[in-house]
Amino acid sequence: MNNKIGFTEVLNTSQKELDQLLEEGRSLSWNNFGRTLKVYYPSKKFPSISVTGASCALNCLHCNKHYLKNMHQINSADDLVNFAIKLEKNQGKGILLSGGYDEESIVPLEPYLDTISRIKSETNLKINVHPGLVSSKQAQALANAGVDAVSFDLITDDEVISKVIKNDKRGKDYIDSFKSLVNAGLHVVPHICLGLHFGEEKGNLDALETALKYEIPLIVFLGLIPTKGTIMENSKIINKDFLTRLILYTRLRKPALEQSLGCMRVRQIDYEQAAILAGINRVAVPKKKSIDFAERKFGLVVEQIETCCSI
Repeated sequence: MNNKIGFTEVLNTSQKELDQLLEEGRSLSWNNFGRTLKVYYPSKKFPSISVTGASCALNCLHCNKHYLKNMHQINSADDLVNFAIKLEKNQGKGILLSGGYDEESIVPLEPYLDTISRIKSETNLKINVHPGLVSSKQAQALANAGVDAVSFDLITDDEVISKVIKNDKRGKDYIDSFKSLVNAGLHVVPHICLGLHFGEEKGNLDALETALKYEIPLIVFLGLIPTKGTIMENSKIINKDFLTRLILYTRLRKPALEQSLGCMRVRQIDYEQAAILAGINRVAVPKKKSIDFAERKFGLVVEQIETCCSI
C-alpha cells in the first residue's frame, strides 16, 4: 500500500495499472470495514428539515433555493419538538436539520440549540446538522447541544466560491469553520461536491487534500446536479472516471477513512458502479442494479439503513 501516492499518478495511470490499483483499493476497504456495502434510504424516517422555510439570502448558481422547497419546514422551537416527538412515535430514526443561508453563509440554528438538547434527552433520534459557516463559539455550542453529526460543505477554491456560491467569503473561511467543528470534538463529515464549478473538476482535489489533513471518520462525495431553473441547468456533470480515481486516491492515502457516495448527485448506475469498483463503503439511495452489481461481482453483503449516510 502506498499512502504517499500522488493524485496525478492515479489520474494518469494506464487502464491496466488502474485495474491493479482498484483491486488494492478494494482490499484496503474490505480489510478495514468488511465486505459490506451500506446503503442509505432516509425517506420519511429521517426527514430533512429547513428552519428557514424556502428562504435563503444567497443565490448559489447550482441551487437557487430549489432544494429548500422539498424540505419539511419548521417555524419555531415548539414546532421542532412536536415534529420530533411525532417522528419517534412513527418509528423515525432522526432528522437532518438544515435551511437556507443568511448573508454570512450561516444556517441560523442557534435559536434551536436548546431544542436540540431537549430532543436528544427525550428521544432516541439522531440529529445531523448542516450549519454552513461557523465560528469556534458556534461549533462548541453545537457540540454542547449534543448533535450526532455535522454535514459540512467543504469548498476551498476562492474562484469557485466567488462564481458559484456568490458570497463574499474565501476558501480560508470554509477551512476555518471546518477546523473549528473538528476541534470542538464533533462528528464532522466533510461533503465535497464534484463538478460544483459548472461540471468541472476545479477545486475538488484541493478540498479533498484539505479534508485529509484532519482526523475525520467519514467523507461524502456529492456531484453537481444540473437543476432545471438554475443557471447551471445545462452544465455537464463530472466524469465518472474522475469519481473512480478520486475515491481510489482517497483510499490509498487514508485506508481507514470511510467513504460515501451521497444523495445529492445525478442518479446514474454507472456512477454508482464506478464508486463500488473503487471500494466505496456507503451509497445513498442506490439503484437496484447497483446493489445487484455489488452482490454479484464482489459478493458484498448489502446492509440497508434508514438514515442519511452521514450518521
